[in-house]
Amino acid sequence: MPLAWPVAARAFRYADPSLERRHPDLGLLLDAYAVVDLGVKVAIGRDGRVPACHTGCAQCCRQPIPVTPLEVLALHCYARHRLPQDSLAGLVQRLSGYEGQKRNIASPCPFLHEGACLVYPVRPVACRQYMVFGAPCAQGEDASRSRPLEVLAPSYDHMLAALMRTLPWYAGHEPAPPEHPTEESAREFFQSITSVVQAVAWNRFFRA
Repeated sequence: MPLAWPVAARAFRYADPSLERRHPDLGLLLDAYAVVDLGVKVAIGRDGRVPACHTGCAQCCRQPIPVTPLEVLALHCYARHRLPQDSLAGLVQRLSGYEGQKRNIASPCPFLHEGACLVYPVRPVACRQYMVFGAPCAQGEDASRSRPLEVLAPSYDHMLAALMRTLPWYAGHEPAPPEHPTEESAREFFQSITSVVQAVAWNRFFRA
């Protein structure tokens, strides 16, 4: 079974009390993100190299981005309640074309604006763990294919612990998670419910 919620993760916990009061389910996900961020720090320390990622480097945001249903909820809530009105208006306009169709998979993440993430505090697990060493990604490059040895190998234990942290939320939704989850059944469950950001029907969440 995965490790329990580590105390060291508290240092990475993003807190937004008013948003969490408005949407209590977000607390589970923010706890999970803290574990993931801790795992990234541990993995980088084990590797010993310095990531090449930096502000404005957004090639990874132009690839299909895995996302779970609870992460979709977090992206919606944060964008709806935390973005300035002008930024939200522009986002709503962009998202009007995201109708849940596969044709958008090749598009950049709709939350990418002028080279920056509009929803950075609640970005998905996939975004948090994707780190590249050596040189920043070239335009159009998928480093996981072109130079996989220079892509961070995330801490599996931390990632699994983070996902397990969110299972209570899924218990109230369909498809339901395994009643007595094992490492294997939990992994299979999350694989079955994972989509990509660009394939979400965002137009149902945000209407112009």
